[in-house]
Amino acid sequence: MLVCPHCHTLNPKDRESCSQCGAPLPSQNPIWFAAVVSAKFTASTLPPYLDSQQRYRFFDLGKLNEYGEIETRAYDLHPQLPPYFTNGVSSYSTDNQVPDLARPYLHPRCQSNSALPRLQDTWHNNGHTVVLLEDRSTLPRVLDRWRTVSSLQRLYWMYQMLDLWSILTALSCRSSLTQLHNLHLDGDRAICLQRLYSDPSDRPLTLTVLAQAWRTLFQSLSEPPPSDIARFLQQVERAILDHPQSIGDGLDDLIDRREEEDSEPTAWDDIESLEEEDITVTAPIAPVVYLEHGGKTDIGRHRPRNEDTFAIWTQRDFRETPAARTVTSRGLYVLCDGMGGHEGGDIASSMAAEIIVETLSQQWGDDLPNETAIREAIDRANRAIYDLNQDQSRQGSGRMGTTLVMLLVNGDRAAVAHVGDSRLYRLTARGGLQQLTTDHEVGQHAIRQGIDPAVAYSRPEAYQLTQALGPRDNDALRPDVRFFNLSENTLFLLASDGLTDNNLVEIYWETHLQPFLRESSDLDAAATELINLANTQNGRDNITAVLVRVSVRSQP
Repeated sequence: MLVCPHCHTLNPKDRESCSQCGAPLPSQNPIWFAAVVSAKFTASTLPPYLDSQQRYRFFDLGKLNEYGEIETRAYDLHPQLPPYFTNGVSSYSTDNQVPDLARPYLHPRCQSNSALPRLQDTWHNNGHTVVLLEDRSTLPRVLDRWRTVSSLQRLYWMYQMLDLWSILTALSCRSSLTQLHNLHLDGDRAICLQRLYSDPSDRPLTLTVLAQAWRTLFQSLSEPPPSDIARFLQQVERAILDHPQSIGDGLDDLIDRREEEDSEPTAWDDIESLEEEDITVTAPIAPVVYLEHGGKTDIGRHRPRNEDTFAIWTQRDFRETPAARTVTSRGLYVLCDGMGGHEGGDIASSMAAEIIVETLSQQWGDDLPNETAIREAIDRANRAIYDLNQDQSRQGSGRMGTTLVMLLVNGDRAAVAHVGDSRLYRLTARGGLQQLTTDHEVGQHAIRQGIDPAVAYSRPEAYQLTQALGPRDNDALRPDVRFFNLSENTLFLLASDGLTDNNLVEIYWETHLQPFLRESSDLDAAATELINLANTQNGRDNITAVLVRVSVRSQP
């Protein structure tokens, strides 16, 4: 049905104009999932519209959940208008504040992970609170598909739920995984959540609760789970396995065992057109790559504001065909440092990070984006900042600008692109610490021309940037892009110059990076330690650290 934005009459989808008032109808009315907390209404007495402006109209009857919230769906009658919620402020709220119910959706980890729902609008007014999310209620539910997939696919989903548990711990929303009706499957058969449920304040949730959710899924089958999976569930329920790392290792063992069984050679001895009597066909199996990350930014000790920013987008695909089963981890990690001394550096850095993540995440297919796609995303960000500089007639040091460094990971392939002096480091057990980027500054340019490094950096302009996003148009931009393979466990560090100045990373990597190459270590804690170190040793500038741990596990 189509809703007329003028008289609000329901019309069949094939009509171009309203049957009641004759006004043109939109091609479609977006439908959002709505969570409502109301002191005035119940699910059966809700008014036709969620808001007094009559923008959001109920699509179907609401249901009361166990938290006392009403869950329903609503038409957006005016999708061309901006939402009430923008830039952290809800204009339709009585006090312009974002309701507490919506705050978890603003967490960076929620905004950067495609498995978690996107906030569309929110407000609290007239006695009730409303949160509108992208509607995933029509997607297949995990509970329904659990019965029809292989044992290996179930283990993949369990692994994804474990990954989400770690993320949702930071949001205090682990209950989102225990509400099994909340688990849906996207187009790649990866788990995605319809909404977030806050954890109860009266009892802490432990991993035993996740194990109980897994057992409930297995109870939907007509037969008990295989004995090795049953033992694993019992170990988690009894807290014998009580840490995400040990539970992940247990899942790895179960997955490896089944993949080894499925990769047994297949003999084709009845193909008359081939001379060989027996032919063995074994599909190539790529290594399984797991990604973890942590990040933090800090204003430092001398700057009036923080012009650094970072953005992260991750996705894990679980795919199964008659020929193979694969797990592909994807990650896009972007760090931008608004140019010191340039007015609007914080605006430039935020614009660049948002545009690049939006562009590449939407274009990302089965493989790593190619060099052309990466350069086009950077050009788009540069053009947006440059145009804003032109529109505002900014000149000289008043022109907005930002550095950029980004890491892209797709399975066992990776790419790095950068503009300016923000850096990417790589740490491996065999190769130690390596700087993968070369600063775009006058000193490095002089070195490439054959000048001795000591002489090049004795000049007062040595640290002046030769490349940045925003000050000049795309014709003057020359980002560096390179690709490489991932063959061993690796820790990457994206860092702004507030952290890298005075060779801080090179001096302290053995104490502040090497311990975090271990899979059981906390990368958020690592970022905090690096920030504290930089504030102690440097501190003159904003400081940002983003760590990415890549775990590479070969399959038989």
